[in-house]
Amino acid sequence: MPSPVWAAVATLALASAVLLGPPRADASRTHTVRAGQTLGQIAQRYRVSVDDIKAANRMRGTRIRAGQELTIPTAGEVYARPGQTLERIARANDVSVESLRRANHLRGNPRLRAGQRLILPGFEPAPTEPESWGEPEAPGVVELRRAGEEPIVATLRVEEGVSRTGLRYLEGMLRRDERDIDRHTTPRMALLLAQISDHFGGRTITVVSGFRDPRRFSGSGSQHVAGIASDIQVQGVPHRTVWEYCRTIDAVGCGFYPRSSFVHVDAREERTHWVDWSRPGRRPRYGTLRGPAPRGRRPFISMPDPTETLPIEVPVVEDDPMYVAPMPSAQPAPVVAGGSREDDSEEP
Repeated sequence: MPSPVWAAVATLALASAVLLGPPRADASRTHTVRAGQTLGQIAQRYRVSVDDIKAANRMRGTRIRAGQELTIPTAGEVYARPGQTLERIARANDVSVESLRRANHLRGNPRLRAGQRLILPGFEPAPTEPESWGEPEAPGVVELRRAGEEPIVATLRVEEGVSRTGLRYLEGMLRRDERDIDRHTTPRMALLLAQISDHFGGRTITVVSGFRDPRRFSGSGSQHVAGIASDIQVQGVPHRTVWEYCRTIDAVGCGFYPRSSFVHVDAREERTHWVDWSRPGRRPRYGTLRGPAPRGRRPFISMPDPTETLPIEVPVVEDDPMYVAPMPSAQPAPVVAGGSREDDSEEP
């Protein structure tokens, strides 16, 4: 007769099996060949190509035997085929060579061995976050910069709302050149950037793109065209981490671009977020964190409950009426990952 302890263990194990169900098919990334199965049937089942399975298992032909363990590539995972180079793999998967190098911690132009596993940009494991990013030395004070320029320090948030001087500093950062001299943003946008800066311990925020004219993918409804959006980088913080934090704020827009080098944030008055797998300057390719969806489809992404708010009405405090906002230096718009100048991605 089994002891009470072992009976309890067995009961718990049975309950766990019932509650959790079978493990996900792609969790182990292996498949045991059954009698009569062909490589084509297995490839069709997992929605991968025969060549990808062959590369993952360093197979020359297609013969398999019952009981054989096969590695099955998952989304965002590729295996080098004989003679393949980084350039060929990048071109086949519509990513840049540099981003492919970064995702796999490679240097230069290494020679790939057949069967070598590579992770595509945007499919890297979720970053491990520290418990806290530290406290900012001066809450509400943001260090802003544009690519290739020295940073400026602007007091954006004050106790009563947003500083007029800080708002003008921010507008100077969002302007491309003299053509934007009469364009302005909103105090909500300034408050949003101050909130992001404070959350990440006052780290420097790089403005990749700000004000924009209607173009191919930036229509008249674009938040960039409306002057209430910016594509940003936060120094030392993974882009996905910035996006995940942005999603916890109510009534803002947050866009994650796994194949680019920035996060989109905007001060619209409704809560919206998305993942766009397109490269800079390309037509949008919406998807989830698992990968892009078929063209023309925008899949559902679960939305976490908001834990922070951004007021709809934000007063502006007049602190220096004689101040004139600085203009960015007369240089082309910064080059972002992928070689595109001033990203032209559409945002919902």
